[in-house]
Formats: sequence, C-alpha cells, structure tokens
Amino acid sequence: MAAPTPVPSRRLEAGDFLADIEPDDLVYFLVNVGDGDSQLVLLPATSAGQRQAMVVDTATAAKLPALVESLAEVGLLREQEKPFAVVVATHPHEDHIGGMESFLDRFHALVDEFWEPGYYHPGPSYLAMMRSLEDHDIRHTQPTSGMTRFIGQVKVTVLSPSMALRNRFDSYGVDINDASLGLKLEFPASRVEQRGSDRRFLRRARRQSLILGADAQTQSWAQVMGDFPNLRPDNSPAAEAIGKARGYEPLSADVFKVPHHGSKHGLNLELVELIGPRLTFVSSVAQRGKYNFPHAVTQEAIREALEPTTSSARPHRPDHELGLFYTADTDDEGKPLGTAALVMAPNGRKRRLWRFGDAPRQSVQFAAARLLSPLDRGSSTW
Repeated sequence: MAAPTPVPSRRLEAGDFLADIEPDDLVYFLVNVGDGDSQLVLLPATSAGQRQAMVVDTATAAKLPALVESLAEVGLLREQEKPFAVVVATHPHEDHIGGMESFLDRFHALVDEFWEPGYYHPGPSYLAMMRSLEDHDIRHTQPTSGMTRFIGQVKVTVLSPSMALRNRFDSYGVDINDASLGLKLEFPASRVEQRGSDRRFLRRARRQSLILGADAQTQSWAQVMGDFPNLRPDNSPAAEAIGKARGYEPLSADVFKVPHHGSKHGLNLELVELIGPRLTFVSSVAQRGKYNFPHAVTQEAIREALEPTTSSARPHRPDHELGLFYTADTDDEGKPLGTAALVMAPNGRKRRLWRFGDAPRQSVQFAAARLLSPLDRGSSTW
C-alpha cells in the first residue's frame, strides 16, 4: 500500500470548533481508533433546541464514550429521555463492536433503538453485546435494504444487506463483512406533511448526504446497485425535470465513508464513480495493522474515480487535494491529524472539516481542533 500523503500544515488553522456548530448543522465524527471503526453523528437540533445522536460502531471501550461525555459537557448532547436515537452495530467483527458491550452497559437507559444485521457470530464481543441488549431490554431491530427511519429532519436509509443476502445468513452462507449494515443519511429530508386537511410534499432544493459503508464488500455492493438502480446518475432532460418537480436526487452522496478500511475487497472504481463524493474518508492505520489497510489497489481506484485519467497521463494530485482523508493522516511536520469532524449546514453552504490531532488511545480534545481548508479556494467549505 501507499501511505497517505502528508497534509500541508499551512492548510490547517487553529479555530473554535464549537463556535462553528449552529443549531441546524449536522456533525459527523469519524473517530480515530486505529485499526477499527467508531462513528458518531450529531443530528440537527429540534425546535426545542435539543439534539439526538447516532452511534455507528464502537471499536474500543473508552474513546467514543469519552467523546459523548465531552459533547454533554459543552451542551451539544443534553440530558434527555433518549439522546441516542439509534445505536448501530454494523456487523459482529471485533474491530467494530469491541467496545459495544461497555457502551450499552453504560448508556443503555439513553438508547432508543439498537440495530444489528442478525448475523450470528460466536465471538466474545458479539455474545457480550447480545447479553447486554437482553439484560437492559433495549429495543432491537435487524434491518435490511430499503428500510428507512426519519429522525427529525434526517432520513436514514439502510442500503445493505439486501434481503437476498439476509435470507442466506443461516443457509448458503454470506461473508460476515457482506452482512454489514450500510447506511445513507440525508438532511433535510423531503417528506409529506399534513396539517388538518392540507397535505403537501415538502421539497428540498438542496440536501446534504452521507454514505457510511461499514465493511460491506463487492458482493454486497452489487446487491445495493441492484436494489437502488438510481445509484447510476441519470442526466437526461426528463430525469432532471422530474428531479426538480419532486426534489428527488439519485443515490449519490456528498460524503463517503469507505467500506472495510480501504480493503481491496471493499469497493471498486465504478462504485466510487457512481457515488461521486466531495469528501471521502478511510478509517484505518497506515502501513501497519494485521491486514495492511488501506490497500493500494483501493486507494488507486478511489483516486481514479475522483480524478479520472486523461490523455495527458498526469499523476493524480495528492489525496488531500482530492478530498480523500484517513484517520491515520499526518501533517507535513509529522503530527497526527486523528479524528475528523465534518460540520454540515442543511443548505450545503457550509461543509467544514476539523481535525483534532489525537492518537488512537488519546481522547478527542475540542480545544486542539484545527480547520482544514480546501486548496486555493479562498473558503473553508468543501
């Protein structure tokens, strides 16, 4: 594999991360846990000024709970009945659920619903997680492709596993990674609203969207492309007219969290081309770890999708210029960039990327945040 290209320190500027977050913003955290996955999505505030959050995987016992405590201390995640709208265990691998039992034992009274794919795995973390679910009587769902959940103005769609794969978990067999719950988040969501006798369709001219790929591999993504044929953008005049009329967009995304830590089995060139992300994230170590993630073939596929080769045969620009980032990033002075937080406004006018400089075993310190600016754009919005 090729190590991530160091990010020029001139593009990183110390700033007030907390002051950058407005009530309508969504904040996506990709937590630096080394060779694993931990994610937290801080949802936009309600009219009452309260926020809920989604947790997607908890690789280690300490780091994500510490982030939750920090968010509570600054008032971004307040004490309320169920601040965790959904907690997701994408699939039962240790590097995704190693800290889930501890998280549920600690925060179970604050969890509204728990999702996992229904794939039985006789590992200690999986068995402990299921024990915790039962002991605390947490509402438990095993979703498949097409299921949607509206949480305020955020629409969550399950992309994978498909029903066909789900029905094979206990029969013909499915690789545990292909059992992963892949998710798409959109906000603000278009939806039908009825007040009294008045029914109307709320159109969203501009939406923000994220696809979180878990560890889904090529077999699972092939099913996604079959279940969601509009993943392939249609730029015909008829499709554009329908889209303008209904506020509808193909299943592309502004932000793509790469599946399986950049494994060579996790994606292909076509998938990234169809999603067309502005920002792409990989959660992995660099040139270390058991499987040497991310794999070079995957990195090159992402780069080619983000910057197609032309007849001039110029080399691709550095990853940070393509909007491709890793939890293992460093700056050109050798300092780790660590956890990434993306602050997204619903109208698309703000999409700012903050880095916290933490190592995998260090907590996220908001005071250490540095804003990473796009190159030569004169703006901090990606």
